[in-house]
Amino acid sequence: MISAVRNTFFDTPAAMNTTAPGATEEPPKGDLAPSTPRSLPTNPSGMGRDEFLKMLVAQLKNQDPLNPMDGKDMAAQLAQFSSVEQLIKMNESMDAQKGAQAQVVTALDALTKTQNERADELASLVEGQMAMSTVGKTGVTPGDNVYVDASGRGSVLVDTGTRSGNGRLSFTAADGTVRTVDVSPIGKGQQAFDVQQLQLEPPLASGKYTIKCEVATDGGQYQSVKTYTTGRITGMRYEQGNPILIIGDDLSLPMSKLTQIRG
Repeated sequence: MISAVRNTFFDTPAAMNTTAPGATEEPPKGDLAPSTPRSLPTNPSGMGRDEFLKMLVAQLKNQDPLNPMDGKDMAAQLAQFSSVEQLIKMNESMDAQKGAQAQVVTALDALTKTQNERADELASLVEGQMAMSTVGKTGVTPGDNVYVDASGRGSVLVDTGTRSGNGRLSFTAADGTVRTVDVSPIGKGQQAFDVQQLQLEPPLASGKYTIKCEVATDGGQYQSVKTYTTGRITGMRYEQGNPILIIGDDLSLPMSKLTQIRG
């Protein structure tokens, strides 16, 4: 009696799922999963001496006894690491020196500023002392005025340049009155005249006058020459720390504006 043996291979879904000739299988559906980027381990502090020595010891422990590490290679690695470490230390030392130099420069700038301020204060003090010593003397500055004090004293200063010959002085008062006096002969260069010794009758009253000096060379026409503003220094005051001289009653000017101081 022959019993039928069932072939289970043909009963499997894989064997039963056949595809007709010429037909194509349907591709799988759905979104593709994105690939995850690989991340490499990083050491933010870099390799230091300890890490290098640990790695070297591990190499020595795990070296092939039949093919040990070359001593020259190991010495070269040690020398390279030592050089790199020295360069790093040198760089750190240079950075520290830069910081120290910056602090020194800042300190020097502050010291220079302080010294300049002290020098300005000292110069102002010396100038003030010098200005005080000029009170009572005659100050000279470019201009065309003369200040006559209450006692009738005053000094006229002119510069005739290369001219010489007959000369005359004119004094114009505040009210417009003009008085002229002969000063012949007059020489070349700077010439000073004492108001009290001029042939003026009556003498000039105290006050401020505008002056004019003229010279006639070789009998020619009178021509004007350079004049200076002169007057007795009657006092001094300070403006913003600077000494200001007072000449006569109304002229105020810094001491640096004076060209001469006469006794």
